[in-house]
Amino acid sequence: MLPSIVNLDIVLRDQVDHLTIAEFHKLLDAADRKLGTLQRSSIRNAYVRDRNKILMITMWATGGRVSDVLSIHESDIDFEEKTIKFFVSKRKKWHTISLDSDTTLRLSNYIRTWNISGLLFQSINGSKKAMIRQSVNYMLDDYAQIAGIRSIHPHLFRHGLATYLLSKGVPMEIIAYRLKHASTRTTAAFYARVTPDIERQLISACVPDILGMS
Repeated sequence: MLPSIVNLDIVLRDQVDHLTIAEFHKLLDAADRKLGTLQRSSIRNAYVRDRNKILMITMWATGGRVSDVLSIHESDIDFEEKTIKFFVSKRKKWHTISLDSDTTLRLSNYIRTWNISGLLFQSINGSKKAMIRQSVNYMLDDYAQIAGIRSIHPHLFRHGLATYLLSKGVPMEIIAYRLKHASTRTTAAFYARVTPDIERQLISACVPDILGMS
């Protein structure tokens, strides 16, 4: 299924900056590499590695704003139904979305391994309080340097998921729901732009032999 382009004026605007799927995987790999470079790989460092990886996975998989993701509790995950809910502070409403099997399993393993109760992403000072946004910014800067990529900030995950789903042909209505946009117009205004992947899919579907040599 190819993405539908709803408005040519929208398409011709500049592409929104976003985290690519390749960059996302490089950040996850950087978390493992960071642990390997530490002189003493303590239990505390292993926990930080696992917490940070699951945080990045949850930010990508949900498309949630970082402040909303940091507020998620382990009780907000329904492992039988494979759903997760979080409070969207901008809308002042709870929002429930589906989880894929891989993300569900990773969350389950993280919670069981580290005996997580309450907030999913806790600071490491023993207070059981949530990580703060500044800590996430520092983490992403650190991992981006290790990965050898550009500087990354949390909102690029949200833009990245939307662009990735659009490139895979997910309908605008589904993307709008996942991001908790007020309407599909909001989603289209940000993300209904041609990317190289979308261009490739559309051209190859319509013109398999662009050189006309077969």
